[in-house]
Amino acid sequence: MMIRKPRIVLVCLSLFTLIFAADAMAWNFMQAAAANDSRENFLVPVSPNAKVITKVKPQPIVKTKPFWGFQERAQFLAQQQVACPLPTLRFRGWELDAQAMFARTKGKVTLWNNQFGFSGSWNQQPEVDFNSALGIPDHSVVGTFSARYKFKPRWSVKYLITPTVLNGSGNPGTWFQFGAGQSLQSKWERLHQQIGLVYDPILTPTSRVGIFADYVRIRERVRFGNAGWSGSAFGGSAFDNDLDMAMAGIEMEKLLKVTRSSSALSCECKAGVAFLDDAVGADLSTGLKYSVDLNNGRSGYVKGGYRYLTYKKGYSESKMIDVAMDGGYVEMGFLF
Repeated sequence: MMIRKPRIVLVCLSLFTLIFAADAMAWNFMQAAAANDSRENFLVPVSPNAKVITKVKPQPIVKTKPFWGFQERAQFLAQQQVACPLPTLRFRGWELDAQAMFARTKGKVTLWNNQFGFSGSWNQQPEVDFNSALGIPDHSVVGTFSARYKFKPRWSVKYLITPTVLNGSGNPGTWFQFGAGQSLQSKWERLHQQIGLVYDPILTPTSRVGIFADYVRIRERVRFGNAGWSGSAFGGSAFDNDLDMAMAGIEMEKLLKVTRSSSALSCECKAGVAFLDDAVGADLSTGLKYSVDLNNGRSGYVKGGYRYLTYKKGYSESKMIDVAMDGGYVEMGFLF
């Protein structure tokens, strides 16, 4: 009897051990299954189109960097250009600039007054050259100052002034009132003023096209006399020229590149044709412009290029003037 009782106890302990071991394994499986399912998944309705919510967004793993094609590059450049557009004059803003033109000056005049251009024969009236006959320097620096105000989003008014004074001297090789080979002193005075309106039919972050119509007024005088000449003494002669003309033209600016410092490089071209008052003229220029952003809608720029300017008027067969200036230029301006 004593031997049977320990065996029964031992058997019971073995059965309890097996039962508890099975329960522990089942508990571990349930706990592991519960750990894989987040609470959010239990709230999502069961649907074939339902999106699984995960805490970490999966990302595709690639061995090589994807190719940056032409379309992606064009989109990137477009975003950069829109982010830093071409600096243009804002509404109710001002633009001031100053230009120095390293001009090669050429001109000729004809005046039948028995003094200016007299060749020794009453039936001949030669053209007097500015450089070779009057001794006016053929290379000089000509300054131009201009201002522009935008009174409407696409309309602006501008004013330009170019004063010029050149003195010359020499011994002409042609006959004048004082005879050939005598010393001469000459002076060319000129005041060129221009005012007009500019309309911008095309105005985008990367380009601008403007059409302008101006009134041009030129007053100039060419005088010469012998050495020691002052005013009208010593028989000095003068040629006065007055021009009141109209000019129509077009100006264009295209953005070429935007730097990391928000600066912009652009190309600027301008072409204008003058007419009326029995005269013709032209003003052509092209160059590169580098603009720097100064914050709050203000910017500054420097520009360099080539310019050609000419005017010609024939009063009659005995009176004519033809002047031209061309050369490189540098310019500095501010927009505010």
